[in-house]
Amino acid sequence: MSRAKVWPLIYLVVFIGTLVMNYLTSMNVGRVANQDQALIQPAGYAFSIWSLIYLFIIIWIIRLLLDKQQSYDLTQGENLTFWPILNFILNGLWIYVFTQNWKLTSVIVIIALLLTLVIIYRKISQHHNHPFDRSVFSIYFAWVTVATIVNIFTYVKSLDVSHVIGLSELTWTWVMLVVATALCVYIAFKYHDFLYPLVFVWAFTAIYFENQHSLLLMILIGCIVVQLITALTILIRKFKK
Repeated sequence: MSRAKVWPLIYLVVFIGTLVMNYLTSMNVGRVANQDQALIQPAGYAFSIWSLIYLFIIIWIIRLLLDKQQSYDLTQGENLTFWPILNFILNGLWIYVFTQNWKLTSVIVIIALLLTLVIIYRKISQHHNHPFDRSVFSIYFAWVTVATIVNIFTYVKSLDVSHVIGLSELTWTWVMLVVATALCVYIAFKYHDFLYPLVFVWAFTAIYFENQHSLLLMILIGCIVVQLITALTILIRKFKK
């Protein structure tokens, strides 16, 4: 077996393990999340994006297995090597610890998961790859960014803490919505990525439908508009090129 195929094969094996873990525990994720539902938690339908992410990852791995040069460029030339493996392991681990109700541990794991995505995303973005390669991780990275924020809020909610540094959950929620949108805009323009903000639109729309606070609803609408304008601006620039 060529060296170019070794890493993708390992990716496939580890990712199948992640899928198995997800299948065995997926029903419990919603149950645990609803126990300490934070204001920032999206409506249940939003989590269906995981199916799209997993499908794209499978296609991405298969492409690496079938295309020797593409496999070498990504896994060797860009030094992805073990990073996707670590990411898939952390993905499966997060599902396990979250469904075990280990809230603090789940926060630590999902932050580690997010960091691996930052590294993978930056490595892929630094080179001229097939657009699909980055698209996979644009969607994945954006969703885990939102999921990390939600996970942290869920953990704090489980502690029955009404105020943190003198601020209520409502205040922290709208502050984080604005901060997350600012981060979204920064990353989207820095990497010329229109998909990244579209995932935020998906997540924030789901938060909107799950919420009843008038202030949050107005802030969410404002954030969604900014995210849509960001995605549209980048898309127009791409077509002009």
